[in-house]
Amino acid sequence: MTPEQLGELRERLPAFADNETVTPLQREFCRFYEMDFSDRLPLVEYRMGAVRSGDYTLAVHRWLQPGASGNLLLVHGYFDHSGLFCKLIEYGLSLNCNVLIFDLPGHGLSSGETAAIDDFADYGHAVAAVLEAASLPGLPLWVMAQSTGCAALVEYARHHGWPFAAAVMLAPLVRPFGWRRARLAHSLVRPFAGSVERKFAPNSTDREFLAFLQRDPLQSRRLPVRWVTALRRWIASLPAGDIGAGPALIVQGDADRTVDWRYNTAFYCGLFPGSQVVVLPGAGHQLANEAPALRQAYLKDVASWLALRGLSSIVDGTLTGASSGISRDK
Repeated sequence: MTPEQLGELRERLPAFADNETVTPLQREFCRFYEMDFSDRLPLVEYRMGAVRSGDYTLAVHRWLQPGASGNLLLVHGYFDHSGLFCKLIEYGLSLNCNVLIFDLPGHGLSSGETAAIDDFADYGHAVAAVLEAASLPGLPLWVMAQSTGCAALVEYARHHGWPFAAAVMLAPLVRPFGWRRARLAHSLVRPFAGSVERKFAPNSTDREFLAFLQRDPLQSRRLPVRWVTALRRWIASLPAGDIGAGPALIVQGDADRTVDWRYNTAFYCGLFPGSQVVVLPGAGHQLANEAPALRQAYLKDVASWLALRGLSSIVDGTLTGASSGISRDK
């Protein structure tokens, strides 16, 4: 898709609650990002629309399927957007779940300065606004989040009741890799520049994904200094222990050079006592888009975690109806 098409799509996005039809431009977006599951699976109902959260307008996607056994919320990471999560959307549908995902403020088709934020609490408020507007069926709700998406869930838990029967954190964010040097660089740059050039690190072993990322029209080429300022304030505000949300499954690649993963996994175990940590040898930061073998390895752990959290009906459910065309092994 062209930047002009994406701009038109963003400007014309109808209110989520009122949008019952899929426009040709929305269909083109789904095909471009390989999330056109309602075309491939006719019984799956797709809705795309806008939800307000404070000063932001959030782009929201929802897939419902008949006879679903659960609801899955996906929360993407920094510099990402919903279109890059087609693999995990497909995984959720393969488990016979309804799937909900949205673009964080400043990302994808949502409003806000690109890749910027003033307060990480806005990420948590965005999760709350989307859940309230989503009109999901009354089924068990679980969540998978990547990196900054995990930070959004931490902020959600600090301000709202925890509705998730199970939570999966992929490469969760607290400190970035090389945080001491990054803080020094931020202090030096902040008075003189609003952003710095973004470096596209090889954060996955999936070469096709990395190549697509370079040509993705929704990728930011700059790192706003504002975001690092907000990150520093958020880290300083974090409690040292339990935030009352229960345990999570924490999945982390040992080749991750985007976050300080040893520090972060330990910190999240404090925020979510009783958590289980799975370390994937050779995996990078972009776990949502890792090579198929690595992705399938941790998804087996996800299935075990769901069963442990009382969601065996999701794991063991027979793939029928709309979801029968999706393979768990893809």
